[in-house]
Amino acid sequence: MTKKQPEQQILHDNKKIIPFLSIIIPGSSQIIFKKPWRGFSIFIFLLISGYLVYWGFEKFEISKVQLNENNFIPWLILPLFLFYAWNIFDAFQISKNKKSPAIIAILSVMVILYTIGWSVTGVKLERLVTRFTDAKSVMNKLVNPDFFSTTINGKIEICSWGCLWDYSVAKINGSETTEVFLSSNVGQIFGQKGTVTASSWAVLFGKATKNQRIPGFETGKIIETIAIGLLATLFSTVLAVPVSFLAAHNIMKRIPGGSVVYYIVRTFLNIVRAIDTVVWGLIIIVWVGLGSFAGVIALTIHSIAALGKLFSEEIEHIDAGPVEAIEATGGNFYQIIRYAVIPQVIPSFLSYTLLRWDINMRSATVIGFVAGGGIGFFVLETIRMGGYQQYAAALWAIAVVIILVDYISSKWRFNILKDQPKFVEKKSTWKKVRNIIYVILAIIVFLYCWEITKIDLSKLFDPGPTFGRLLKDFISIDLTGKVIDNVLRELIITTMQAFLATTLGGILAIPFSFLAAKNLTGKSKFSSWIFYLVRSLFNILRSIEALLYVAIFVYWVGIGPFAGMLALAITTFALMGKLFSEAIENIDSGPIEAVSATGANKLQAIVYSVVPQIVPPFLSYLIYQWDINIRMATIIGFAGGGGIGLMLSTFFGSLQYHKAGTVIVAIVIIIAVMDFSSAKIREKFI
Repeated sequence: MTKKQPEQQILHDNKKIIPFLSIIIPGSSQIIFKKPWRGFSIFIFLLISGYLVYWGFEKFEISKVQLNENNFIPWLILPLFLFYAWNIFDAFQISKNKKSPAIIAILSVMVILYTIGWSVTGVKLERLVTRFTDAKSVMNKLVNPDFFSTTINGKIEICSWGCLWDYSVAKINGSETTEVFLSSNVGQIFGQKGTVTASSWAVLFGKATKNQRIPGFETGKIIETIAIGLLATLFSTVLAVPVSFLAAHNIMKRIPGGSVVYYIVRTFLNIVRAIDTVVWGLIIIVWVGLGSFAGVIALTIHSIAALGKLFSEEIEHIDAGPVEAIEATGGNFYQIIRYAVIPQVIPSFLSYTLLRWDINMRSATVIGFVAGGGIGFFVLETIRMGGYQQYAAALWAIAVVIILVDYISSKWRFNILKDQPKFVEKKSTWKKVRNIIYVILAIIVFLYCWEITKIDLSKLFDPGPTFGRLLKDFISIDLTGKVIDNVLRELIITTMQAFLATTLGGILAIPFSFLAAKNLTGKSKFSSWIFYLVRSLFNILRSIEALLYVAIFVYWVGIGPFAGMLALAITTFALMGKLFSEAIENIDSGPIEAVSATGANKLQAIVYSVVPQIVPPFLSYLIYQWDINIRMATIIGFAGGGGIGLMLSTFFGSLQYHKAGTVIVAIVIIIAVMDFSSAKIREKFI
């Protein structure tokens, strides 16, 4: 008798008894019946749901109903009990080799999550209506950015698009009109003549003394932001390459003790990656002070971790054939890396670097919120002064730059990853000269970016006087009951905020994604304009970080988690809309043609041939976006979006670094759990 046979016999003999175990420990019967994923999920979801019901009732009196004169209970006990009862029913069904409808369990959990999320996020839909006048005022300012000005009754006024139209018509007709000129705001964003601190080059050649103010061109904030993004990408790529080899298991297992190094580096990368760039910025400014240099370091640290993980995974997936071939010839470890690994990973490394450049450009637009450099600092100042038209000009500039970077990086990635001819083309003299020109231009751009971001490597070895105390306080995190209780409360609010934003943004994105799918709306001249309009909407909205949207919704619905949730919903809508539409474009056209051949109309063709194909990728993208939103929700509080970001900002502002350390540890834990959970869910169901 085999080993499996006694186990099967035991299960068969106790089929009627085993289901009762789920009454005591939910999910245990499912695990015994060889359905570990189902049983473990039941146990975890019931545990979390039960705690949330208790927590919501105790802290916020969520779903409170009066039982009698002196006693109250949460009505959310009903869906919780329904889930528990389904767990028992499911166990008995499995014992009979039958399936139970999981929709009951899913709906029960959703009722609990949405009820608690709705309450703790402070959703007040009536504010979208009652404060619509305020929102309309802001929107009017946002669509009329401060790019041009004119003089009216001796006073300088912003010239909106209507003003520009009237001015252009008057000029064409030869009529008299007030003069229109560029606003001072444009100079601050794009650059202007003024006085600048003498560059190191001017000091080197004796044209000025150190720190002397001389006439020159003041670098615009958007140019400074581009420089921050470029340098951070360059530095992080150079540093991430060697780190990635240390984090690649197939490489490190060849070295004595390499497996230990692998686990240490992988853990380090996961921790660093879990902390958002803005949080790193808060830490770095204590080290090197405010400015663009702090922004570059913060972005570089986060990018090293992100690229290191991607690079290491690419190394782990290389073809083992070349490695074995070089080993067979007696090649050493260095030769294996040089001739078998590196040639395989160069294209993907370049592609990931360009993708990271795209991401870093977006992050560089908000790092100034805390580090003080780039367009982010300019945005923060304009918001504080209530200058929404100046803020709008910055948003327009950011959108244009990010769209251009997105277009360039995607084109380069496509050229890198596409199949190339295997023959070596002899380079002409012109191509050699052109390459030399490119190298010279790259060096000039690098030196210019270095100068305008005021990089001073000496500051890395001369940290601020409070940096040592900051590190000491971070290590000695505050684990007192009151702090833990407050951190847990804000962490739950942040998680619920991300959950609601993912749901709202994803639901809104679904119908728009069909309009942005070229295979559905881009085939005729009549409908193609819909495709380009919706795609443009997605590109514009996703070019702006959620942190920048918070300022708009704070003005509309007030400070708090609701404003943050709406900001996250906008970015979710834009990104999910793009990904959903691309998933629709990649479907197999065969089922559509087959359904259409039966005489089905457009709607029927979509329902019966498109929807079944897109459900798996849609679910995968939604889970992925929730993971992203959890990370983003940890920082939107810096702009008034509530959640744990507001708590972290408060602790940093009051120099309570031991409490800030507690918050950061909590953020790392929740993001690590979400990373693991989302990966397992996608692996199981997608």
